[in-house]
Amino acid sequence: MLIEQDKIAIRLMQDEIYDYQLMAKWLTDAQVLEFYEGRDNPFDLERIIETYKPMIRGDDPVVPCLFYYQNIPIGYLQYCALNDLSQTDRELYHLDDQTDYVYGIDLFIGETDYWNKGIGTKILSAFITYLFEQRQAHKIVIDPHVDNPRAIRCYEKCGFVKLKLLPAHELHEGEYSDCWLMAIERKNPLHS
Repeated sequence: MLIEQDKIAIRLMQDEIYDYQLMAKWLTDAQVLEFYEGRDNPFDLERIIETYKPMIRGDDPVVPCLFYYQNIPIGYLQYCALNDLSQTDRELYHLDDQTDYVYGIDLFIGETDYWNKGIGTKILSAFITYLFEQRQAHKIVIDPHVDNPRAIRCYEKCGFVKLKLLPAHELHEGEYSDCWLMAIERKNPLHS
C-alpha cells in the first residue's frame, strides 16, 4: 500500500485480472464516463488491459493506482512526474519549462454510491501529502473539465487553485472541452 489512513487506502494497480475487471466495470458505467473518458468511449476488458498493462509494467511514465474506502475498492488514481513526459505532453499543461518536481494527477470514484460523501477529498488530501512528502513534489497539477463542478470543488477544498483556462483541451463526447489547469504548491519546498 502506498497509503493507509482514516478508512482509506491507495495501492499500485497490479497486472491481475481482478484489477482490470474493476476498471472495466467503472469505465463502462455511463455515470462515470460522463465525467471521465466520455459516454461514447467505454473501455471493455480487452481495451483496459491494452491501456493499463504498459503503465503497470512501467513501460509508460503514468503510475496507475486503485483506492479503497473501508476496504472496498471504489476508484482509480494516476500520477506522473511531468519531467518524464515528452516535451509535447508537457506543453499541453502550459507550464513554464521547469517541470522538475511537478506531478500531474487524475482520479475518479468509480463506485457512484460513494459520490458526494467527501471521500474524494480524503483520498486526494492523503495523496497530495504522499506526493509532497514521499516524492518531493514542489507542485501538483490537475486539469478538470470546466463543466465538472463536483470535481473542481473537491480540488479547491484540497488547496488547488485555478491557474488558467485550457481552451479545447480534451476531446470528450465528440467535442473538444475546455479544462481548468489547477495546481497546488508545496509550502517551502526543499531545494535540491
